[in-house]
Amino acid sequence: MSTRAANEDGFTLIELLVAMVLSLIVLFAVLTAFDVFSSNAAQQTHATAANERARATMDRTVDDLRHAATIRTASPTDLVYSVTEATGTRTQRLCVGADAVLYSSTSTSATTTGTACGTTESGWTQGKVADLPAGTTTAFTFDGAATSATPATVRSVGITLDVDAGRGGRTASSTLRASATVRRSAGQLAVGDGDIRADCNTSGALLTLDVAGIGAAGPLNVTYTSTGGVQLGVGNGDSPVQISAGITGVLATITDAAGVTNTVQKVVECS
Repeated sequence: MSTRAANEDGFTLIELLVAMVLSLIVLFAVLTAFDVFSSNAAQQTHATAANERARATMDRTVDDLRHAATIRTASPTDLVYSVTEATGTRTQRLCVGADAVLYSSTSTSATTTGTACGTTESGWTQGKVADLPAGTTTAFTFDGAATSATPATVRSVGITLDVDAGRGGRTASSTLRASATVRRSAGQLAVGDGDIRADCNTSGALLTLDVAGIGAAGPLNVTYTSTGGVQLGVGNGDSPVQISAGITGVLATITDAAGVTNTVQKVVECS
């Protein structure tokens, strides 16, 4: 009877305690893994949202500059430009404040700014775009330089943003880049290098001006010269002009019926 009773005994207290401890260890490990996964997912979502906000602002800026635009301020951390729209003139400011925050401001009544970046200014609607690393000193370049004393003559703008998407003590950053060829609206045709198509052929390249893309009134004439000053050909409207093989740098001077003109450089890449 005693042997039979012993065989029917359950777990001892020590065995139950060991089992409970092991269960708690497994549960703690599972919860820790789940917490890490949730934290990583939240961090990734935060970083993606920060990058998307910055990228959307950059895309809008590039789109503005590729249309008829006049640059007002050209400094490493401050870009101000105006665009003409159907409803009037819109002036846009993209700048880095002393708090290492990228701000975007819009005004339909002012074309210049009188306050430091990030400061509320009458007539302007301001919003935060993204956090940048502390001490950011360069976000924009102008024709390859950090600044321009004559903003209205700038032909190309480069944008480089190191977006700081860290949260909860964790660090995360990404670098976004964009560039745009500026079309000026003050006394010049709104034309860029993208309005000239280069079709490679066995003789070199066939250059064609996209007249519809410029949107100017009256006929357009274009004179092509090499960067060394040698005339390559003259086109009327969108008539194509053949240039010889080996020519990679072309200057195109476009003039409309009213005598308004502009000169752009086209890089021809034909092997």
